[in-house]
Amino acid sequence: MLIVMAMSINETQLQDWMDRLGPQLLRLAASICHDTVAAEDVVQEAFIKLWRKPPDGGQRAVPSWMKRVVTNASINVLQRTRRPGKMPEVEYDPALRHEDNISRGLEIRDEVDLVNRALDQLPDDKRILITLRVQHNMSYTQISEILGIPEGTVMSRLSRARKLLADTVRSMQEAGSGEKAANPSVDSTGTYPFRLAEGQE
Repeated sequence: MLIVMAMSINETQLQDWMDRLGPQLLRLAASICHDTVAAEDVVQEAFIKLWRKPPDGGQRAVPSWMKRVVTNASINVLQRTRRPGKMPEVEYDPALRHEDNISRGLEIRDEVDLVNRALDQLPDDKRILITLRVQHNMSYTQISEILGIPEGTVMSRLSRARKLLADTVRSMQEAGSGEKAANPSVDSTGTYPFRLAEGQE
């Protein structure tokens, strides 16, 4: 009979994982549930689960397992509360530091803000897909495993979500909202002229 020993985690290892994964998991949770306090609770509970019953597959399985736990818990929080909140800001690429690039840097910052506001207006299911894929750089396979849907479905739904985001950005530009409309290059494929913030493995 084959006996598989479950992985155990001691306090030092748990602290190491908290240091390595904590910040990106908190960003992930906050970007989904729109509530920083709830996001902190989600991440804390995820580490408690890791402490009590680590995943099969050893240490290498921990990062993807934790992302799945945090994503699912955050979606549950969102479904329970449905409270509007401020979308955590994404970061523009800070490579524009030379004086000649200051103007372009300001333009990009405006573009990031516009896309953030457009993203915040999407239905939860579409916003979550874009959040996982673009902000948190998850593969189609990872998203498929987390959401429990086929990989092909992830790709088709993400394509529709990106198109809706592009349409929303254009609508906001046309409306102007009493402001000077920015003009980010977001096309029907969801291409951005800047890099959205993402966690590091």
